[in-house]
Amino acid sequence: MTKPFGLGAVYTYSGREWRIAGVLLVSSAAVSVIAAHYLPAAVALYPAVALALGALFFGGMRIFPAAYGAMLAACALTGVAAPFIVILPVAATAQAVAGAYLLRALRVDPLFRRYRDTFYFTVTVFAASFIGPTLGIFAGADWGQAYAASLFCFFVITPFILRWFTKPRFSRTLREAVEIGAVFAVLLGINVLFFVGGVQTVSGVSVAYILLVPLLFIALRLRPRFVTLALLITALFAIAAPAGNLFEVELFLIALSIISLTVASLEEELRVNANLMHSQFATLENAVSRVSSESKAKNDFIAVLAHELRNPLAPIVSALELLKLKGTHDEDDVRAFDMMTERMGVVRHLLDDLLDISRISEHKVVLKQETVNLEVVLEHAVLSTNHHRKQRHQQLVFRAPKTPLLVRGDPVRLEQIFSNLLTNASKYSDSGDTITLSAQQKDSTAEIEVSDEGLGLSPGALETIFIPFHQLEQSERSMKGLGIGLALVRSFVEMHGGTVAAASDGPGLGSRFTVSLPLFHSGIPSIKRRGAAALVVDDNDAASGSLGRLLELEGCSVMYAYDTAQAVEQGMRLSPDIIFINTGMPHQDGYAVANTLRGRGFKGHLVALAGSLDKGAGEPGAEGVFGHFLLKPPGLSEVKRVLNQLTPLAK
Repeated sequence: MTKPFGLGAVYTYSGREWRIAGVLLVSSAAVSVIAAHYLPAAVALYPAVALALGALFFGGMRIFPAAYGAMLAACALTGVAAPFIVILPVAATAQAVAGAYLLRALRVDPLFRRYRDTFYFTVTVFAASFIGPTLGIFAGADWGQAYAASLFCFFVITPFILRWFTKPRFSRTLREAVEIGAVFAVLLGINVLFFVGGVQTVSGVSVAYILLVPLLFIALRLRPRFVTLALLITALFAIAAPAGNLFEVELFLIALSIISLTVASLEEELRVNANLMHSQFATLENAVSRVSSESKAKNDFIAVLAHELRNPLAPIVSALELLKLKGTHDEDDVRAFDMMTERMGVVRHLLDDLLDISRISEHKVVLKQETVNLEVVLEHAVLSTNHHRKQRHQQLVFRAPKTPLLVRGDPVRLEQIFSNLLTNASKYSDSGDTITLSAQQKDSTAEIEVSDEGLGLSPGALETIFIPFHQLEQSERSMKGLGIGLALVRSFVEMHGGTVAAASDGPGLGSRFTVSLPLFHSGIPSIKRRGAAALVVDDNDAASGSLGRLLELEGCSVMYAYDTAQAVEQGMRLSPDIIFINTGMPHQDGYAVANTLRGRGFKGHLVALAGSLDKGAGEPGAEGVFGHFLLKPPGLSEVKRVLNQLTPLAK
């Protein structure tokens, strides 16, 4: 059963999260001592509350006694009167617990990549801030002043904690670094002018309005990470040297924070959606390009078709003429009939393939659904293609599966898949070569491989070999087919919920075709996409956000990790149904992450996000780790295909 991501579940929290929580709790007491020099005693505890909220967000509900201890220490260090030294820590801890619970229950993304995250964060802050000031009345605090101070600390400190501790590492180009330095220099200058120098207007314009310029620039250009830093810097100047009434300054900075975070999250959401749109446009352009290529191939196909039909019909006509002249049935007649039968079989096979490819393109093919033993299907495919190998004096090595491999599907179409692959292997192999057919179980899939010692494939051919009517070369061998056999293989495999991949070490070094089909387990349906929990691991938050949006469209609950440590910790703690891992993260190894997760007992599905499927599938350690490979950036159809092929987990 899928575990919820909220704090209501009981988890074993990771070492990293415990360390983060510990640092924040220790810091909360120290911050309270510093705040007591600049803020009224009644509100000096609120910076510590904001830090404690972050600690509870990362460390979980079970550390609330430690949070209470930190609040108690903060009260003692700031000189809170004895009668209230118990009440105030209770109020502060309750406020932090409520805020952390709501943030996790509402699934607020700490990277603030969508407007909903800022909206829910704002709602949470306004709701949780009622608790502390209300209980603080018993300690003699002014409710309005305490509420404003609580909001101020939450809006300034908590977003900074969430954003920077969730993904501490980042990189910028030299140009971006110069831009960041320049805009923060302007921000610091305005803060010094306004809060330290006390300058209220410049050329008749309020400096408070001028302060909006660098903040909005940061929100639009530098993203939420630097927005939270800019707000924290501005708040430190405002508290250390307030340019007016402290209550008014707090209200001003609260409004400034809401505006800046909202603008940054809207811009971030726009950026993620733009990236997603661009990736989908790229997918569409590739599809259009492929359709254009197929259209040209179909024009060439007409000439090939005439040639292919003319060749088998010619000997039939000659044989018929011979029978007419002889008028008897001797050995020559028998041979003629045999030849006609064999040639007519070729014609029928070609015409059947043409009809199949036409029906598939029009979505008119309906598969029978029954339980099929793949070993039986493979034996039939071997028998039906024996004559090809006998004519070329080729040998077949069949490595049958050790255990029965049962799948759901159409036995006729399944036999057609492997007959086409075996025929193709024979066609592009030389006389005397050996063709190998093997079948085995790999996790929850059946993997069937057809390999040969023939012509092999170039890297460019691997990308086009499954295109209908596409011929790799205009040679004697290529002219013996229509170029639709492998297209039918791919279509029928995908209709059975599987995948097919081609590989070769190069021209002249043979080829390998691998078909993966989901195994059928009686009484166990395919995994339900709705409600499945997914973890996306990618250091590029734009790419991870785009994939996350696609998964959400399919009803998945999505969480994110941005480095190796987070991936392993969240994978083991949250135990999601699926983990998508970028194999090409800088300075990190996605395969190492997958191996570590498997080594620690993770039983869920692992999907690789690779820059190149051929390259990724051949990396050391790929075998037996990732069940599926997706080419970045994946489209919605690819995500659906992977989700449809996954089987339920035994949790």
